[in-house]
Amino acid sequence: MSSEQTKRTHDEKDELYPTHKETTSTYITQAREIHSKNILIDGHNDLPWALRNGFAMNWSSLDLTKNHQGSKVEGIPWSSLHTDIPRLRQGGVGAQFWSVYIPTSVDGPDAIALTLEQIDAVHTMCERYPDTFEMVERASDVERIFKEGKIASMMGVEGGHQIGGSLRCLRMFYRLGVRYMTLTHNGGPGWADPAVNADGTFCRSAPLNGLNDFGRTVVTEMNRLGMLVDLS
Repeated sequence: MSSEQTKRTHDEKDELYPTHKETTSTYITQAREIHSKNILIDGHNDLPWALRNGFAMNWSSLDLTKNHQGSKVEGIPWSSLHTDIPRLRQGGVGAQFWSVYIPTSVDGPDAIALTLEQIDAVHTMCERYPDTFEMVERASDVERIFKEGKIASMMGVEGGHQIGGSLRCLRMFYRLGVRYMTLTHNGGPGWADPAVNADGTFCRSAPLNGLNDFGRTVVTEMNRLGMLVDLS
């Protein structure tokens, strides 16, 4: 590569990947304008799991109106709080899917009970901060809530094991505000093949060839309800 080609390559990289400071000064006004008119939807937020691990499911121990960036929280797997109202506002979030995750090490009735507790935590958060969050029932609510300056709130179940093998539980989760379900978390629910085993290693086979008969029934019911099928 000639010196001129090398210089041009470096110039192109500098143009495509400017430093954060340069990016902010150049585009922040435009980005904020875009976010003020268009709904930025964050598809996954683990704040409810952080509440369980770091604050004993007690909202009175966590003030979301404060910026907690850099604060260390014992018990949270990632050691710090990633979410609070100031940072949600700063990031221009217009709608949020709150993860109501329960690990695959918990299954059956216990998984259903703990999932309901996570769902309750999200509803309680919306009640504590009504000027910031509002639960969504239908798609039109997202646009209305955004226009009112609040963050439209929905939930995602992060593993098919959380319905405990029950379509009735799936339907009740939907009625409570769950709008997507990840079919398989690590280890899977037994009716769908996961990509990763419970111990974190990659699966080398798919004995169900994707889904068994019950798994196909779950996906059919999710489509009937209007619940997103999350394959990630």
